Amino acid sequence: MSLLRGRNVGVSEIAERTWRIESRIGPRNLFQYLLAGDDVALLVDTGTSETPHEAILPALREVGVARIAVRFVVVTHPDLDHQGGLASLKSELPAALAACGFADRSLVSEPERLVTDRYGAYELEHHVGYSDEEKAWVRSVSGAPATIDLTFAGGEELDLGHRGLRVLHTPGHSAGHLALHDPENGLLFCSDAVHWRMCPAADGSSALPPTYEDVDPYLETIDRIASLAPAELHSGHWPARVGPEIGAFLAESRAFVTTMDVAIEDRLKDGATLRDLCEYVDARLGPFGADPVNLMFAVHGHLRRLLRRGRVSLLDPAARPLRFERTAS
Repeated sequence: MSLLRGRNVGVSEIAERTWRIESRIGPRNLFQYLLAGDDVALLVDTGTSETPHEAILPALREVGVARIAVRFVVVTHPDLDHQGGLASLKSELPAALAACGFADRSLVSEPERLVTDRYGAYELEHHVGYSDEEKAWVRSVSGAPATIDLTFAGGEELDLGHRGLRVLHTPGHSAGHLALHDPENGLLFCSDAVHWRMCPAADGSSALPPTYEDVDPYLETIDRIASLAPAELHSGHWPARVGPEIGAFLAESRAFVTTMDVAIEDRLKDGATLRDLCEYVDARLGPFGADPVNLMFAVHGHLRRLLRRGRVSLLDPAARPLRFERTAS
């Protein structure tokens, strides 16, 4: 790693004309990727509102890629540490087109909707969410509203000049989550599409639980990535997986989903709220190194799936918070 502006900021060449831009968000690594062809370059993700000036723009200077050469800025999904730098980068990269998944457009372009519709999605019905202090911090690093120039649904081909990339729709973590595949070089940039059995801190300990919203699409994404058989898998927070490590990473991600299903059904024997389930899963499968409320996304996704399958029932639709119980076999 060549240091740029601080102990935890750097840029590494991971393949020919391919760089990982490295910084931190709290205890976790935070990665963006710069991919260059003969004609133009593409940036995968933008970090928080602080990341462009702390890491991304210095990285461009470090590796000798001109700002005018960056043609695409692809925000893989709506989260503060992936979209937060978009507005700033649009003002600094004069030729760049901002892109995201079709289903995620409003959340990526409007940070306030990220706070209310994604991070606050379970407050009304479940009384589960982040504190006012946490929301204030989210707003402070989510950046300003930004215009989206392109939306992708998956299957699009991007030509950087003798280097082709394929856009993949990889839902689960979000409805419109995107990944980028460089088949000629065996590289797949999956961002947060697959969450393993936890999201690690830089020292390898657990910092957050796996986070996905929709279980079946998440499992399909895992299978699709496996079917592409990349040589290297590069993500937003996890160390690169290479060769056989990829299969193990994907298998463990899938196994966590099964384990979560079992844990939730066990707890629902006596009835439970979403908060009850988050606390139970954290105690049984964790601890994950963070407030159990961070499990709300995945646990809610499992609840919806179990409801669809008739494995779980809602006790009183008018009560708040909602309470669920396992359906008698």
